[in-house]
Amino acid sequence: MKMKPVFFKLSLLLLALIMGGQWIDAKEIGDRNQGSAPALAGKIYVLTCYVSQMGWIPEEVEQYSSLVIEAEDWLVAQAKSYGKEVSFENAECGLEPPLLLESIVSGSGSGYEPVDMVSKVMKKLGYKDGRKFVKWVKKHTDCTGCLVLIVANQPGRGYSMAYNNAYDKKMYFLEGSMLYNSYESGEPACALSIAHEMCHLFGAEDLYATFIQTEENEARARELFPDDVMLSVSYDTDSKKIDRLTAWLVGLTDEMEEWYMSFLCKGE
Repeated sequence: MKMKPVFFKLSLLLLALIMGGQWIDAKEIGDRNQGSAPALAGKIYVLTCYVSQMGWIPEEVEQYSSLVIEAEDWLVAQAKSYGKEVSFENAECGLEPPLLLESIVSGSGSGYEPVDMVSKVMKKLGYKDGRKFVKWVKKHTDCTGCLVLIVANQPGRGYSMAYNNAYDKKMYFLEGSMLYNSYESGEPACALSIAHEMCHLFGAEDLYATFIQTEENEARARELFPDDVMLSVSYDTDSKKIDRLTAWLVGLTDEMEEWYMSFLCKGE
């Protein structure tokens, strides 16, 4: 699920069309081509931060780390199906010493989850501004993009904090997802849930009904993109794919249909 800061519920696209009827640069529609992870392209630095209130068990870390790699491998394969080369460089933190937080909200899909988690965690790591971490990545690696995965060892529903050029750069430019090692039901997390949230950071939109997306669009997506990872996830990675709308949003293809726009930015 993609989260938006509370001050930016109105679609920039709709605002532009209402005020002047002018078409805007397709590179910057929604969250596309913006932030520290502008597209699913090139080499991407992934910092996984294991947060907790009491620390992680090593076996739990090993299990979740394997899910991150599985998610990345799936994204690499999806990119390849569109003729694109993508790779990832991984780093982890929060284990020794543990990255402890006083409280951790379990995501529930309400739309009221905290959207400043990346900023909070990076300050714990010594970065007052997430852009300084982006600069570090550019200076010390050959990666073209970077993102943060914040993982809590408790149940919850994952959500992502994708950047938009209307947001405060200091607070939101470094993009990240809040993840949990199990769902609210108690079932263990799956790799495609991680891939789903990462796709948000590259510019993808939810295709199921949320506080942003409409039920009407979910019904249309079930007809047009029934296997898209932004519509639903599964423990079976072979059962899902990045379909053409999501592929365009994350930068895997330049092929775009005007009706794609009806799936974007439906929040009030």
